[in-house]
Formats: sequence, C-alpha cells, structure tokens
Amino acid sequence: MQATDLLLVGLAGTLTERIHTQAPHVDVVFLPEAVEGGPALRQGWVDVEPGVLGHLDPEIRTQQLTRATLVGIARSGHPLFDGRIDARRFAAADHIGISRLGKRLGPIDSALAQLGLRRRIAVVVPSHTSAMMLARDTDLVALTLANWLPDTTSALGLRTFPIPLDLAPLDLGTAWHPRNSTDPGHRWFRDHLAAAVLAPSGTGDDSSRRTTTS
Repeated sequence: MQATDLLLVGLAGTLTERIHTQAPHVDVVFLPEAVEGGPALRQGWVDVEPGVLGHLDPEIRTQQLTRATLVGIARSGHPLFDGRIDARRFAAADHIGISRLGKRLGPIDSALAQLGLRRRIAVVVPSHTSAMMLARDTDLVALTLANWLPDTTSALGLRTFPIPLDLAPLDLGTAWHPRNSTDPGHRWFRDHLAAAVLAPSGTGDDSSRRTTTS
C-alpha cells in the first residue's frame, strides 16, 4: 500500500489490527509516495493507494470514502492564538510547506491572492510528520487534516485552528487496478482499508461518513 505519512500514521495501527485479527499471517507493506498517481498501480508495484486521488491512469478504479477539511496547526503557545485568526493574520505568519517535490504554492496561496494577500513559505519539508515536529519547536504554521490524530497533536503540544479561507474539502478515497477488482483477497483488503480510513486511530466512529465507488 502506498500512502502519505499523515495517512499512514493514522491508518497503520487500525488497519494492521483488523488484518491480523482475521488473518494473523498476512503482512502489510507500506510504501512512500515515490510513484504516486497511477503507474505503480498499473505496473503492479502497489496493490492499493489511499489518499487524495488525482492524475490516475484512465483505467484505474476508485472508491470515494470521505471528505476531509484542511486546518492549520501550530504550537499551543503560538502568538496566532492570542486573538481571532483572520485571513490577514494567517497570511502574516511564516508557514511550512509540505511537498516531496519542493513545491511552494497551492490552493491556499490562490485563495489568499484573491484577497490581495500573500503568505511566506519559510520552509518546505517532504512529509507531514516533519512539518508537525518543526511546528512544535518553532513559530511556523503547518497544515493537517481536521480531527486527525488528535491525541498525537495534543501530546506534541500542538493546536489546530480553522483556516480562514474558502477552501474546498479534500476527497479521500482508495484506488486500485481493475485486474484486482474481483480478486477476493484484494477485495477483502480494500474493505479493511476502507474501514480504517473511515475510523482511524483516535478519531472516533464512522457514523457520519460515506462511501461511493466508480
């Protein structure tokens, strides 16, 4: 399975526990997003890919599982929390960019530009985990998913806040190659993965979530 580190940290415990309860001799191998976006699924290097699905090969099958909201995250004593966090104060803070390819700009920057604002991406790191650690030790602001890993966030001395911009939610789903669609073992694994995405470690139940398949 190929996944971002943010998803992996939230899913790995729940998924492996579910898998090993029913099939104790089945191992799960997590891969980094080295070949995300389709070729790995087509070539058979990866069996399933959860996350925000984009740039997939046309034949790839997908299942939408839930929608997630981006939020800001910073150390609990960050000056941002001294007052109401509006778009101007949000843009004025120094930010951490998260990109394996070193990209600095994204939808947040486009939304800020519409308001005549611009933020400074002071640091770009390749993973969400490193961004959270950096935010813990500095006055830099990072991004994460709402209600994701709340226990870890609290333990690190971090605090989340709504981003004061009109941003579209993120569609989270799973993707796989159609040659595996009817394979009973693959379908069994996808079902457990879907359940783990809907109710990852420490985020509560899945009563308000939904799934759709295409």
